Amino acid sequence: METLLKPENRMLDLLKRMSRLPVMKPPSESPLSMPQVAMLNWIAHSPGCGVREIAQGLCVTPPTISVGVRKLIKNGWLEQREDPQDRRARPLFLTEKGDAFVEFVQQHHTQTIKAFLSGLSIHEQEQLISLLDRAIGALETSQVQKKV
Repeated sequence: METLLKPENRMLDLLKRMSRLPVMKPPSESPLSMPQVAMLNWIAHSPGCGVREIAQGLCVTPPTISVGVRKLIKNGWLEQREDPQDRRARPLFLTEKGDAFVEFVQQHHTQTIKAFLSGLSIHEQEQLISLLDRAIGALETSQVQKKV
């Protein structure tokens, strides 16, 4: 007789399966690694940010981000500009090439999510999204409370 797994174990199994799918990964033909794509996405959503902000947001060290930023600048994905308010600051922005790539990755994610949801009716899709939103909200709340 098959034993029933606890909901938390079933969820872990599902998350492992999802991690192997291309749901939030860059397309297989991407010239950039996952961390590089994450940096570009961060900068796309926070133009003009700095290395420290990115490091904090991605939970890595500033030196790690600095190395990645240098490579992305060298290869034409990012640019640093001067800040007239602070001569030491070097705000980061996507180049045209970087912006086009971020758009390409977003389109890939949208197509992948559509395929992911395609096995469900519209009502089931809404239920799944609503339930995931509540569950993620509960986890976010518990993480905030742990920090306090």
